[in-house]
Amino acid sequence: MVKISFVCPIFNKEKYLSVVLNALKKQKGNFRKEYVFVNDGSQDNSLERLRSLTKNWKNTKIISQINKGPASATQRGIDSSTGDYIKLLGGDDVMSENCTNILLEVITKNKTVAVFSRYQLVKNLNKVKFDQHPPLNLRILKNPLKKTILSNYSGTSPNLYCNKTIKKSGGCNLKLFIEDFSLVLGIAKYGSFSFIDNVTSCGPSEDPNRIMMGQKTQLIHDFNAALYYFFMKNNSVPNHIKMLACKKVIGRTEKWARRLKNQSIFNKMNFLKLKLLFGNKNYQNLIKQACLFFYSDFNDEKIRYKIE
Repeated sequence: MVKISFVCPIFNKEKYLSVVLNALKKQKGNFRKEYVFVNDGSQDNSLERLRSLTKNWKNTKIISQINKGPASATQRGIDSSTGDYIKLLGGDDVMSENCTNILLEVITKNKTVAVFSRYQLVKNLNKVKFDQHPPLNLRILKNPLKKTILSNYSGTSPNLYCNKTIKKSGGCNLKLFIEDFSLVLGIAKYGSFSFIDNVTSCGPSEDPNRIMMGQKTQLIHDFNAALYYFFMKNNSVPNHIKMLACKKVIGRTEKWARRLKNQSIFNKMNFLKLKLLFGNKNYQNLIKQACLFFYSDFNDEKIRYKIE
């Protein structure tokens, strides 16, 4: 029987754990379950609450570490897992009862290395109601690396990943704070991806402590840095893909500078655009320069794990 490892990093999620773990415990399906929780240096009562809520659970591991961020905590959980598939779960996300089962059905029937579904933000996690449908609008993407770079495929709770493929790819990049994009980039070299339109999980829409809301600068930086490190490790990627990645990196950094940091249109990113336009093929260096731009004097936000 297939085994699923549920890997859940937790940092200061005490107020969500009851509803999150209740939904986790109710996951339906004909598969064996393993639960791996990683307390990433929480400063509230998350660890005590976690221990209390899972004290009667079987096949459960609780790991604690000093705060290192989602990439480190997620990879720590993956390294400790023994399942055939990895079901990541955000510490403030609620899954539908059929979430894991429908994702497992899609990934096994289509022999892909990852399956992606939909995710929604809601005001009240305690009042979430999921529609129960068979897989909706199934798509299979072969050779997904290019599209992963251009569309930023990522995510945790709505997705399911092949553990063997994660191990082969190296998993999350520990030189980054954010976990999911580097994870998906790595496995995009090794197999096809599946996509369905079912909403399988939800998260709180009004919590400023969520990374996608309160740490947008870190998020954008890490999307860029993930590509920088990926190309360092995978120099054989065709130049046309590197060029598209470079264009993507410079473009989103320029938008960040203007929209969030009030920089003029004459910022350094537009200078890099010109260099790219006039044939500069040192894509690795251009991506590096875009990453370094986040450390400029005008940025009052501290970036964790700056590029080397």
